[in-house]
Amino acid sequence: MRNSLDSIARRLPTRRTLALAAGAVVLLSAIVFAAGAAYFAAGLGPNADAVAAAEADPDVAVDRTPVGTAVRDGPVTASTVGLVYYPGGRVSHESYVPTAAEIVAASDRAALVVVVDAPLNLAVLAPDRADRVRERYPDVDAWAVGGHSLGGAMACRHAAGNAGAYDALVLHAAYCDRDLSQSGLDELVVLGGADGVIDAERERASRENLPADARVVELDGVNHAGFGAYGPQPGDGPASLSPAASRRAVGNVTGTWLSERGAVTRERRSRSVSHRGSAGVLTAAPVAG
Repeated sequence: MRNSLDSIARRLPTRRTLALAAGAVVLLSAIVFAAGAAYFAAGLGPNADAVAAAEADPDVAVDRTPVGTAVRDGPVTASTVGLVYYPGGRVSHESYVPTAAEIVAASDRAALVVVVDAPLNLAVLAPDRADRVRERYPDVDAWAVGGHSLGGAMACRHAAGNAGAYDALVLHAAYCDRDLSQSGLDELVVLGGADGVIDAERERASRENLPADARVVELDGVNHAGFGAYGPQPGDGPASLSPAASRRAVGNVTGTWLSERGAVTRERRSRSVSHRGSAGVLTAAPVAG
């Protein structure tokens, strides 16, 4: 019997072996975590030439701040309309600087777009970073929050819990999974007609979460990656517009719409939502350039 127990004991792992195995598991977990963090931190984009062109535009100013990159067309005052913008998943926030410049250029009033710098390029890790942006620019009276793809979904969730802080919500190639139909927010949805990434069926179904007068615009020839400057995206559809023309089309629709926000929106909030009209989809054919 004793010999049998000794034989079993010799086959059991020693404390040293167990310690080495535990150390190997911890090391492997650390390597996997570090590799995952590096993968997301690297991010997609930005296209350096597109960012440089935005920086060289004499009509806009690009400021790097602790909360993100701000693009504006002049001093920030009470008459400025602001847009806090969340980037798409695993996309560098700098990839949206060219789009922000197009939005600012298209606005008929002083505009400020702040593209949030999210940890590991994931807006889901900083859903309320918009609060810090608003704190940094206290003079701005009219605020919108928005974003692209996953960033748009996070903007929707942030707006759902902070509707009183904003006048509007902007969704670029994104949909809302929170009910904002009674929020009093003006809402703009811009979609790409060549988008091969977004779940089109879920996007259409999610429109019931938007106010009845939400504006939905579909841009012909624009794909999912066309909302930023970060290069091709796996699974995306082929765009008939160039990346620059796509960003210009997105900027024109968004900037023009934002120009109307502010006092008009607050006046609408005083009305009953039952008086709103039905939402519709406007299909636009941008001019290539």
